[in-house]
Amino acid sequence: MRIGIFGGAFNPVHEMHVKIALAAIEQLDLDKLFVVPSFISPHKNVALAEEEHRMNMLSLAFKDEKKVEISDYETEKGGKSYSFITAEHFKSLYPDAEIFMLVGADMLNDFFTWKNPERILSSVTLAAVERDGYFCDYGALEKDFINRYGKTFCRVRYKGKDVSSTEIRTYWAFGFTPKGVPSSVSEYIKENSVYKPDKYVAYVKSVLPEKRLLHTANVVICAEKKAKELALDEEKVRIAATLHDCAKYDDPEKYADFTLEKDVPFPVVHAFLGAFVAENVLGVKDPEILDAIRYHTSGKAEMSRLSKLIFVADMLEKGRDYEGVDRLRSLYEKDFDVCFRECLAEEIKHLINKGTYIYKETLNAYDYYVKQGKI
Repeated sequence: MRIGIFGGAFNPVHEMHVKIALAAIEQLDLDKLFVVPSFISPHKNVALAEEEHRMNMLSLAFKDEKKVEISDYETEKGGKSYSFITAEHFKSLYPDAEIFMLVGADMLNDFFTWKNPERILSSVTLAAVERDGYFCDYGALEKDFINRYGKTFCRVRYKGKDVSSTEIRTYWAFGFTPKGVPSSVSEYIKENSVYKPDKYVAYVKSVLPEKRLLHTANVVICAEKKAKELALDEEKVRIAATLHDCAKYDDPEKYADFTLEKDVPFPVVHAFLGAFVAENVLGVKDPEILDAIRYHTSGKAEMSRLSKLIFVADMLEKGRDYEGVDRLRSLYEKDFDVCFRECLAEEIKHLINKGTYIYKETLNAYDYYVKQGKI
């Protein structure tokens, strides 16, 4: 008997998950594939879907696949879901079966850092899911696996577009229906309000028109993509990105306590007002978040990593369309610091071409980061 284990948060399950599962069943000649949603700690800073919802969505997504079985092993067990424990659990259930555990090909490089990798490989064979756009030196990795563990891995070739669970959750919270979700799952999410907006998303939904709201959702998605790499608190990133344009169409005269320097140009005013609204209307007290909102349009010298990220994400979210944006997005993937400096340079060029007044903080930022080459 040949068995597969496909683990993950599945928060929510999407079309890529389904296609990977079917590719594994076919290429590994599986008799059964167990789809195993992980337990998600209530303290984890993501838009949570209850275990019941994730199980129900998986059942809908795979309802026509007879070789797929949804397992509640990890959600019922609770706690951190270690792969070696799950591998040994299924080996104990099927001691005579050949068992394959699906992992992303990108995880192979770091497999030796996993908890008890030897115990994983004593129970299962890793099946690395290859994806377009990701290079992996499989030959070198195979040699390394054999040297370390006396065992190698196999490969599952999956061709298709990557789908982001973060993007899906964000769009649902902002009130947009995302692509890449099976229709039955999409209906379930809608009917059960699985991904509800938090108070910050609810606020911007109440004050922003649809086009600006979509831009805001895209900024959240773009920023969250880099949060982990930049060692930033994901909740801070989400709040700052969500509220960066919260006062875009607000009237400063509504707020008696709001003050502003005389030389702040009109296109920058909403950023300063946004920080005021975030603090005094929505109760945001974190100075780093407030600074990220305040300077997301103009920039300034000596910005925090969070401020830089919101500045860049505002310029590069996928709805932006201007000459040179693809080059900047490519830099965003490769080198964030270089990308940030290039975004500042692009902003200065844009303002010069428009013949508009350039705010002193923007000039200070350009001098500090571009001319002086500071990080």
